[in-house]
Amino acid sequence: MSQRVARWIAVWVAFMMRHATTVVIAGVLLTAACGWYAATHLSMNTDNADLISPTVDWRQTYIAYQKAFPVYTDNLVVVVDGATPELAAAGTRRLAKAMRADRDHFESVYVPGGGDFFARNGLLYLDTPALERLSDRLVRIQPFLGRLSADPTLVTFFDLLDRAMAPDTAVDFDLAPIWRELDAAFAASQAEQFHRLSWQRLMGGTQTPGVSSQRFIIAAPVMNYEQLLPAAGAMARVRALVAQLDLDAEHGMQVRQTGEVALSDEELASVSRGAAWGAGLALAAVGLILYLGLRSWRLMAAALASLIAGLVGTAAFAALAVGTLNLISIAFAVLYIGLGIDYAIHLCLRYREALAEDGHPLVALPRAASDVGLSLLLCAITTAAGFFAFIPTPYSGVAELGLISGTGMFISLVISLTLLPALVAIMGGHRGVRPLAGAAMARRVPVIGPRGARVIWVAAGLTALACATALPFLRFDSNTLNLKDPSSESVTTYRELLADSDQSPLTLVTTAATPSAADDTAHRLDALPEVARALTVNDFVPDDQKAKLAIIGDLALTLALGPPDMGQPAEPVAQQRAIADFAIALDQWLDRAPDDEARVAGRHLADTLADWQVWLGQRPADQRARVLAELRASLLSGLGPQIETLTASLDATGFDRAGLPAAIRSRWIGQDGAYRVEAFASGDLNQPAVLRQFVASAQAVVPSITGAPVLEVAAGRTVADAFAAAFVYAAVFITVLLVVLLRSLADTLRVLAPLALTGLILCAVSVWADIPLNFANVIALPLLLGVGVDSGIHVVHRLRSHRPADGAFLASSTARAVVLSSLTTLAGFGSLAFSHHAGTASMGQLLGVGMVAILVTTLIVVPSLVGNANGSSIDRRDR
Repeated sequence: MSQRVARWIAVWVAFMMRHATTVVIAGVLLTAACGWYAATHLSMNTDNADLISPTVDWRQTYIAYQKAFPVYTDNLVVVVDGATPELAAAGTRRLAKAMRADRDHFESVYVPGGGDFFARNGLLYLDTPALERLSDRLVRIQPFLGRLSADPTLVTFFDLLDRAMAPDTAVDFDLAPIWRELDAAFAASQAEQFHRLSWQRLMGGTQTPGVSSQRFIIAAPVMNYEQLLPAAGAMARVRALVAQLDLDAEHGMQVRQTGEVALSDEELASVSRGAAWGAGLALAAVGLILYLGLRSWRLMAAALASLIAGLVGTAAFAALAVGTLNLISIAFAVLYIGLGIDYAIHLCLRYREALAEDGHPLVALPRAASDVGLSLLLCAITTAAGFFAFIPTPYSGVAELGLISGTGMFISLVISLTLLPALVAIMGGHRGVRPLAGAAMARRVPVIGPRGARVIWVAAGLTALACATALPFLRFDSNTLNLKDPSSESVTTYRELLADSDQSPLTLVTTAATPSAADDTAHRLDALPEVARALTVNDFVPDDQKAKLAIIGDLALTLALGPPDMGQPAEPVAQQRAIADFAIALDQWLDRAPDDEARVAGRHLADTLADWQVWLGQRPADQRARVLAELRASLLSGLGPQIETLTASLDATGFDRAGLPAAIRSRWIGQDGAYRVEAFASGDLNQPAVLRQFVASAQAVVPSITGAPVLEVAAGRTVADAFAAAFVYAAVFITVLLVVLLRSLADTLRVLAPLALTGLILCAVSVWADIPLNFANVIALPLLLGVGVDSGIHVVHRLRSHRPADGAFLASSTARAVVLSSLTTLAGFGSLAFSHHAGTASMGQLLGVGMVAILVTTLIVVPSLVGNANGSSIDRRDR
């Protein structure tokens, strides 16, 4: 039967050559139509969650949660850092206000802990003892604040500090933080850098709500899905507003973007850059390797044209069958370039060999197709089997890649037997063919004899044993953050937040039917050592409000502070004299101060101040005035806003859950009436072991709990199981196909043995080079099983049916084609290693190593296993 198939293929190729012009015109038109369809119907989905089938139970739980709380979907998180809490808060208010006004780019803008509600009721969120301590502290410094707010000048400021250090003054507040703030102010002044003293820290210490210098804005951006990057417009608008509002380092601010939307857009940008650049590099490398291997510009051009037509056809199939590419399936382009060219290489090199024997191109090409056509068909089936093995698994990302690339192998086979022969006929592929380089060298390689074969078997066995020792250490990295560009702003910011348990974006969530049930769940989670805190909507309703309101009322009567007027500064000479007097008073205070933290800070301040005075004295008069004006702004400009903030917080009123703002209720009470519970980890979730323990302990208490940590851990298990199943499917399917088509169990094992060795080598490299398996590179082993079997089939078939008379197998067109196709495949895979996307890069690294291993084992191990037997099992049975 194999001879009949070979004859049919020869007849078909001859027919294509006789009607070459018609075939080429039809091919060009069909390629153009496929290109248009792919360009207009193929889109991109960057959601990592969608890489797993939505039918999996843990995904269904999360999808149900998203429906109840859609406010947490597709969010852009803007992180605002300030040199002081006041700068962070003011910058956040200004940026949020500008974003709310821009309805073209932002559907909604929410500031956690911001707005009039928290400005008025913030003190109620302190526990009663902490509020009492804050009240006592403010009462003690009220005279200081009262005089300074009435006369906000450097003269008054330093005079008050002189009085605080006087021997007959009982200082009842800690001077250490004041000395540290002043030390930073004078150092920044001398360095001519931006600085602002934090009056919030000085007045309230850590007791004041919102003392953090980091704030957040959570925005729902307007997504433009007609663009490659749907949130690009909103993110660009944030950057423009930041520049417009001077929220930069020169003004003590830093604004970064992260969250689901930013991570997805920046990942898509890195994948797109990597895919386009990788495909271009792969195409260039394939072209160069083709010319060096084929030694004919015409054959190279025909092969490349066939490759491009097949790539466009495969993209059109992707648009028809899938419609939307994911972060894994987008790699089909580079993989096709590396794999799809194999068929053209084997056909063109066998054509060269037949041309030397027959001379006439119309005879040589059909004969070449007859010789290699059957093995090309078998290779297409087995390679596609490696891809198709992922289709039945729940790993949707690779399942789609398997469907697209597997079908692409058949598209490549068809084009290689239709368009390629027609192009060769039109372009005159028999003309301008230069002698093959390296053929003489290949003939000098000794033929493998029985003794050499045994040496190869022993070496292969020892290599397999050494690599097998790494198998227990093979691991799967389920952290999707490790797949992204590690240098991107969204990733670096996200990792920073992960390390802070109070601000970590990776939290566990669940829902309850009633508020009391939600509180009960939160209490059970709160008791776990892996949980830092668990919150419900009731945590936003302060307890003991009556006692707190009484404390706040008394404080309001005592403080009675008015906003300072920063209009008129003191004369520069008076300011310098006040600072000089302060330096003298500080030195006197240091002589009698106890040896404590305040004295250490004061000594450092004295040294800094002395240097500053020398530096200031060297400035011209106009510069001294400017420096003193900037120093006044550095020390006193934050006093007025802080007094206003404090005054607003003294207007607190009691409230219950119904009195919470709608923005808070919508984030804790779902559209279905469910009450949300959120648990924060106590450890650094950048550590995989901490993440797994966090999830495991919470699931032991609340089995239905969900959230990003559950998705990450569960996805890792799902993908690992899918990978194992796919590998088994591919191995069984390919083995059965080989036994049926080769009709020889021995030849089947000869083809598969080096692949098993390649798999062990790849696993060992993964462990030794610390390139763990992940959501992207997990396809390496089943894919290489399909790719590697192609070379084994060609080698076994050639050694069984058309063994060179002189025994110089490495000088044959088959060996050269195996090397050439492996190099082109390596070029396709290797280009992935340079992708900006870390997951794609790791896939390129492992696949590159795998291809080198396949090439070596195929050309050395397979010939040693075939030995000197003549005639393939197929040919013997046909005869």
